[in-house]
Amino acid sequence: MRPISRVGIISISSVALLVSACAQMAPAPVPPTVVSYPQETRDRLLRILNQEWREWGSQTVDARDGSLEKIPNRLEENDRAAFSKVLAYWIAVGNQSFINRNKFAYSQGSNGVACTASELKSDGDPVIWGCQPWSAAFISYVARSAGIDRLEFAPSDGHRGYVDALDALAATHGGKVAFYPREINAYRPRVGDLVCSDRSEGPRISTMAERRKEVGLGRPMHCDFVVAVRPDAVEVIGGNVGQGVTKVIYKTEQGFLQRNARHWFVIFENRIGTALNT
Repeated sequence: MRPISRVGIISISSVALLVSACAQMAPAPVPPTVVSYPQETRDRLLRILNQEWREWGSQTVDARDGSLEKIPNRLEENDRAAFSKVLAYWIAVGNQSFINRNKFAYSQGSNGVACTASELKSDGDPVIWGCQPWSAAFISYVARSAGIDRLEFAPSDGHRGYVDALDALAATHGGKVAFYPREINAYRPRVGDLVCSDRSEGPRISTMAERRKEVGLGRPMHCDFVVAVRPDAVEVIGGNVGQGVTKVIYKTEQGFLQRNARHWFVIFENRIGTALNT
């Protein structure tokens, strides 16, 4: 047997010492914790919302009479000019299979169809981005683009995903979170808040407490960000409303949301900036 050279012994020992030293120098993993974001993050979120709304044509609907039917369509999801906008929203939640299907359909021009048979059966529209609702993807995009980490706002292609995640985070960290759940009849919405409604056809929920009893289960929802507060109304901006990003004006009474055009069940108070002092 050929003896191990002295050089070989030195090399092996050196490597062992280096590995040991690196292991000692490596910092311990930092446990995840919520961050109290500065006021500038809230300001950026509102700038992004208003910029997206303007890029979609500044379409506005007054729903104070309880109706959401008359929505001016200036730019729609299937317009080629809107492709990259909706693509950015879906990238924020990472549904790559769905993204790829729509990119391929876009490359096919007017003949492109991105929907699967099951999506068409579930009332999907065979236009680009029309196979799955993208309102939750829009909300996720705005939060991420504003600089809010996924720990404080979990991106989701369904509203229930981040609704449940925000509520669970608040249960653990209290008022230190970026968005804190408030009940509709006990809290007046303010600029920057996230307001959510139940869109199901069956028995609807009216409180976040009711949602907690079914947490994790599917339920059609819709959420918007509040961008302005009037004496008798709030203005909100959301995605996939009239196939675009739309501002809607909803009625309030003494500052409280009314369940007419939307069946509201929770308001997530935007504590960005204020949570620093909690």
